[in-house]
Order: sequence, then C-alpha cells, then structure tokens
Amino acid sequence: MRTLVFLFALIPAYLLAQSDDTPGIPRLTLKTNVGILINPFKQAFGFATDIRLAQRISADIGAGAFLNSVAFADNKGESYRGLRLRAGIKYFLIQSERNGFHVGLEGKYHNIKNRQIQELFRQGQQYLQFYPVERKVRTKGIALRAGWQFYLGAKKRFLLEPYTGLGVLFHEVHSGLPPDATLVGDDVWEFFTLESFEYEEGKSTTPDAWLGVHLGIALW
Repeated sequence: MRTLVFLFALIPAYLLAQSDDTPGIPRLTLKTNVGILINPFKQAFGFATDIRLAQRISADIGAGAFLNSVAFADNKGESYRGLRLRAGIKYFLIQSERNGFHVGLEGKYHNIKNRQIQELFRQGQQYLQFYPVERKVRTKGIALRAGWQFYLGAKKRFLLEPYTGLGVLFHEVHSGLPPDATLVGDDVWEFFTLESFEYEEGKSTTPDAWLGVHLGIALW
C-alpha cells in the first residue's frame, strides 16, 4: 500500500515535465475495472466509458452488477445481487502525448438485494428459527477523485488508468422480517467477523475511500 501511495505522489511530478502540445484526450474510450471481480466483500463486474466533452474535459459513465459476496452470502440458499451505476466529470490538468493527469467529481448508486439465512426469535421469543431474510440495501455516494491515464501501444490505443478517490456514502437498509420476528443479537466475540461490516438497519453514513485500476481501449 505504501508503494502505491508513493507512486501516486510521484506521477504528477513526472507528468509536469512532459509536453502539453497534444490535441487532447481520446474522444471515446471503453474500459473495465478487473479488481472488483476479486473484492472479498462484493464480487461484481462493471464497464465504463470516457466521452470527451472538450479538450480537457470528459464524462466518465459506468454500469455493472453485483454477482455475489463471500462475506454476506456464503451459505446455500443465500444470494447477493444488485445494480451498480456511477457517473462523473473529469478535468485533465496535465496532458502529454501518452498520458494525462485528471481530477474530478463522481457520483454512484448501488441497489442490492441480499438474501441471508438468519436466526430469529418468533412469537415473543417463544422459539428460534433460521429464516431466509431479504435485506434491501440502497447506497448513494459522492466523491472527489484523481487518476492518471496512460496510452500504450504503437497507436496509443490501450489504456491503463490507476485512480483513487475519497468521499461519503449514504445507505438505506431495510430487512423483510415477519411481523412477529426479531433478530437474535450478535455475540460480542463476532465483532471481527466479516458480517460485522454490514450496514446497519435504517439510514447511515460512512466514508468512502478507494484505489483501483481501469484497463481499456481508445476507440476514437
């Protein structure tokens, strides 16, 4: 992690030394983030596109889906599915023939249905039952981001884009429990399990910080 942060700090200084006489960023770029497929909490796929709006400005729009979660749906009969959308504006502070440094603002929206087998008290705690509870998790977020686009290959068609961001997420969680049911309280010794990172019932706010890499191709 320290190595990544060090490289992110050095790259703007390197780009400042490059020429700035190129016509601009590509008009249309398609890309994907392969890292989200191996996320231990939420496995997903996503595709995005950069659309140039001006010589130094582009729109970054992406869509995808959540496929599974080994943290929140690791038992038979459980599932973790949902929609993920993101969109933002990027301004290229630095441009050269083969790379560009950008900053921008990004918004995101997640709509997830998580089916979990949970232990419930029923009928005034008269008995316990393992019951498939469907949790609906809607998340909205906004973040400041920065990144570096490198155009590789003889015709500068291949894209490598490391990026980072910092923002805030707003969650709304609803669990479809039977009218006479209440969740059994978590054991204190389960604090360090993956399940302890679930968003709380109702509305909550959490910080959002990330590093990632897009791979893509410039079409035009």
